Amino acid sequence: MSQLVVREDRIGPVRGLVTACASKGRALAPVDLERWLRLDRAVFKTTKVDVLMLGLDLSLMRTLAETARALDIRLSIRTDCTTAPPRGDALRSLALLDVLLCPAGADSDVAGWLAACREAGLRARVQIMGSLLTEAPPAWVKDSLTPDLVSSVNLAAWDPFVDTPRGDASNTQSGLDKMNAIASELAGRGLEVNLLGTPFCHLQDENLVYAANSRQFHLDHQHYHREAYGLARKLHGVHPVRARQILLMLLGMHTSTDNPIDRILMPWIWQTPWVRARAWAAHKVLRHFGWRKWETKDSETESSTEAANPHMASVCSACRLRRICDGMTTAFCEAYPGLSPKPQSGEVVLDPFHFSARQPKHYDAVDLARLTQDARWAVLAEQANAIIRNRPPDTDIDSFSYQLEGSWSFAAPGSLRWYSFSRGEKTSTPLARLEPPFTLAVTVGGGIAEYVGFALGKACRIMCPMTSYTHRLVLHVEGDGQYVFLRDGSPVRPVEFSGNLYVPTLLGAAMEPRICARNIDGTIATQAVQIWQGATEQSISSTPKVFSIVTVCTRYARRLQACLQSIAHQRGIDLSTVEILVSHVPGLDATGDVIDSIRATCPELTLTPLTFGEELANAKGLMLNEAFDKARGEWVMVLDADVVLPPTLLARLADLPADCMFAVPDGRKMLDRDTTSRVLLGEIAPWDAWDSLVSGPGEYRRKEVDGVPIGYCQCVRRACLEKVRYEEANHFEGADWRFGKDMRDVFGEETRLSGMPVLHLDHGSSNWYGALRHF
Repeated sequence: MSQLVVREDRIGPVRGLVTACASKGRALAPVDLERWLRLDRAVFKTTKVDVLMLGLDLSLMRTLAETARALDIRLSIRTDCTTAPPRGDALRSLALLDVLLCPAGADSDVAGWLAACREAGLRARVQIMGSLLTEAPPAWVKDSLTPDLVSSVNLAAWDPFVDTPRGDASNTQSGLDKMNAIASELAGRGLEVNLLGTPFCHLQDENLVYAANSRQFHLDHQHYHREAYGLARKLHGVHPVRARQILLMLLGMHTSTDNPIDRILMPWIWQTPWVRARAWAAHKVLRHFGWRKWETKDSETESSTEAANPHMASVCSACRLRRICDGMTTAFCEAYPGLSPKPQSGEVVLDPFHFSARQPKHYDAVDLARLTQDARWAVLAEQANAIIRNRPPDTDIDSFSYQLEGSWSFAAPGSLRWYSFSRGEKTSTPLARLEPPFTLAVTVGGGIAEYVGFALGKACRIMCPMTSYTHRLVLHVEGDGQYVFLRDGSPVRPVEFSGNLYVPTLLGAAMEPRICARNIDGTIATQAVQIWQGATEQSISSTPKVFSIVTVCTRYARRLQACLQSIAHQRGIDLSTVEILVSHVPGLDATGDVIDSIRATCPELTLTPLTFGEELANAKGLMLNEAFDKARGEWVMVLDADVVLPPTLLARLADLPADCMFAVPDGRKMLDRDTTSRVLLGEIAPWDAWDSLVSGPGEYRRKEVDGVPIGYCQCVRRACLEKVRYEEANHFEGADWRFGKDMRDVFGEETRLSGMPVLHLDHGSSNWYGALRHF
């Protein structure tokens, strides 16, 4: 029997939902379900997924289990228990995380399914609809729900995936009373209990700790990720053909650039009858895959969370719990007709876990692993609080020194007022350029937003829910990139957002943090922005930079070492005028170790690591563009991490006339595997044996892909990057060619450094996502 845990710092859900059947029981094709799993993992970052089935198709589940293993997803079955349970060994063979039982009626075989789970060694989650409790509860509620087998029990007033019969007004109150009583009884057995979809005013005081309306539901690890759940609700009601079109389009959000036509097309597909949508969408989907910004509404539902009538809405709007409770929704009123709201007076409650902060919760294997990630937070938080308490800040950032990016704001002495009339994200301009270690603090107040925190570049977000009218936010970063995020002095887990946004595991250098807020309710204010700085391991040279060399390293660490050494051995230039920006994913390979070694042995070089989340490991364009924004050199070189420069290339570049905007080497020499191995082992120093390597074994490629300079080494003036950028997508096939083509179109033909090719180290294949083997 697992022990329930009480944690005031709750972790959010990473559970998705995939429905095997669409409208009218029509089944989705297995390939579409596999696409859906891939979408949940890549876009919504879910690491566990419930598969909703009307029956149980073991063959389909085995197929999905193979896909899930490849995507590092733990699967669960969600069943209505109307079909006979499988044998325990059949369940065990699927390697499920657990099973969710959602009985459709009192005659559902819940006891049989629980017995099969016990035989398979699986835990079960159980959801009981309120309609099953209006009469005498089924026998299995009393006899079979035990903490050694059942991890949690949801008592749901309604569920969008269950046909809930309309309630009988004559026994509405007695049904609610029974649900309240059963909740207390199950909690007394040591089970986690969640009361879903019931207004707070209709729950007994002792049961408020178990209440979960939409605010709690999508912030609680036990339930569903907001966008993944919203997508499941949408697709559950459409024809499989339309579902396929939508899944293909959404998958395209990370495999191509944004397309405004598709941005218009997406809502049209939702609303248009499937015949017409199929004819038009097939053309768009198969050619563009371009929907990048679409996401489901932030509300749990569109209609079901609306008040049943204007009178109820006005009454609920005066309740102090209105920000954490859905009120008398249409779905609740249909399930429990004849009830009226009971508004509470007093100060408005903002914290969604105001009642449930002390709720005993079950954590499965996936969530327990997430809890262990914050083991160092307490130590870092103590250090951060000691700095803030005992040291005056090194810098106070005045409210007139920053503003909202792209929006109007009002600066007053000591405070910047933010305004918003729509949902979405707003960020400030950069507060400073910071090197670890440092501590950054800001007070956010004077209003309410859904999330507040910091933006570190285009894709990195460190944010938390705003649960009070005022918060003091602190980002404390150690010299090694370890960090902690504090809200009002206590560490909080940053929220994971969908899409390309990520929460970093480590933070790099040259950070330009911005204050960030999402879904501002009219207005908020920021004030008391302060910075404490510590000594850096590598002093930042004040020498003006002539060259900024930008490289992306994902699984190329050994080759990166040779690449960086070739820069350190450049002749005829002052190395203090060179900076290297390495975009990488911490922990993916040994890139961090290589950077540390080069820093130690070449202190005259400025080497800046820029860190990204693992989900962006293939997003070369995004990582390059982030580095471009931090580059300070007159020349910016885009260099592959497996390329070795000739020893006088930078000197040759420095001698080019001022009107030269774009320069490239005279092709590349593709080294063979044996020579590459000797370079990697240090037996050959390319900067000393350059001529023999160029004339030795391997293939010399002078002009490729119609002569357009591709991305192994592209040198541009930094001013060019204001007009030409890399294409951002979650792959980089063709992105470097497009960059070279755009440079040509805007700034004219490139200058080729005649007689000066670069060396390209072998990596076993034309794999652009990293070396298959490191030799």
